[in-house]
Amino acid sequence: MRKDRNKKAFNTKAFAAAAILGAAAIAAASFAAYDRTMKNLTPTTSSSTQNTWVFSAPEDTPVDAAQSGVEREESSVPEVSEAEAAEIATEEAEEVNKPVKTEARNIMPVEGEVSHPFSNGELVKSETLGVWKTHDGCDILCPLGTDVRSMSAGTVTEIKDDPLWGITVLIEQDNGLTVEYCGLSKELQVKTGQQVSEGATIGKTSDTCQIEIVQEPHLHLGVKQGGKWIDPMSVIGG
Repeated sequence: MRKDRNKKAFNTKAFAAAAILGAAAIAAASFAAYDRTMKNLTPTTSSSTQNTWVFSAPEDTPVDAAQSGVEREESSVPEVSEAEAAEIATEEAEEVNKPVKTEARNIMPVEGEVSHPFSNGELVKSETLGVWKTHDGCDILCPLGTDVRSMSAGTVTEIKDDPLWGITVLIEQDNGLTVEYCGLSKELQVKTGQQVSEGATIGKTSDTCQIEIVQEPHLHLGVKQGGKWIDPMSVIGG
């Protein structure tokens, strides 16, 4: 019986202690909330002798339009028609595909007359093959064994012996152009990976260009800008 009474007394004391701790926690929370509120109260003086207290929300407190009753201002985004959107897209594409602008000039690789100009995608009849095809470069007349010079400074990226175009040297120029010199002799003055300056000798013209073998001796010159063939004569000089 004594054990039961002691147990009940212990439970009563534990309950009382928990109640006191809970009350203390509530009081502390209430005081903290009161203290935060008082810090945001700003006294303003008026014509009377009493002060008027105004509550100011903290600057970092987000304002909820639904709670404040103030409608949130919508961002003004102008409406764009489909035609205007298409025009904007076209202008952006043209900006990206603008021709490479450079102050570096391009010299003539050999001195001579252009016998077969760049066809700009038009079909022309091949004297050697007897078929209609595009001519993606220009043919500059010159005697066999003529020194071929680099049009501008750049790096030799490839040398190949093409079954149709013969010994061909590709140079990526510093001004953004890719130049192909076709129909050269096997005795070259450059190698792959070599950097060349403007006017540096690449090699000599020869008769290795089988696809144009019936024509007068010449250098077949091809130029690409942005991966597309362009008229080599349009970037020479200046």
